[in-house]
Amino acid sequence: MNNKYILLLCLALCGCVQDKCCTIPTDDIIKIYSSEVDTWKIQISQAFDEAEKEILNINPQPDDILKPDPDPSKCICKGTGIIIHGDDHKTLCPFHGNQLNQSKTSIKRLQ
Repeated sequence: MNNKYILLLCLALCGCVQDKCCTIPTDDIIKIYSSEVDTWKIQISQAFDEAEKEILNINPQPDDILKPDPDPSKCICKGTGIIIHGDDHKTLCPFHGNQLNQSKTSIKRLQ
């Protein structure tokens, strides 16, 4: 008989503080996992790189990357002396830009 009363008392007490009974405060969750976040970021980045290689079959070779080169056929400017960047701004090529006439018209074309 006493066990029933103890059980009822426990249930009543749990019911009174039910909002705190089975939850972990958000601050505690942040503290628990804060040290893991940087590791997860690295793992996620690696997973995306691997998936990109498998699904898209993208494996850029060093020779495929366009960059300034003394040889006009290999140079990103293609011998024009002007490098056009992804956001459409232009800069002089370090190898072929000196061949351009440095007059005001050439400088205006770069802007």
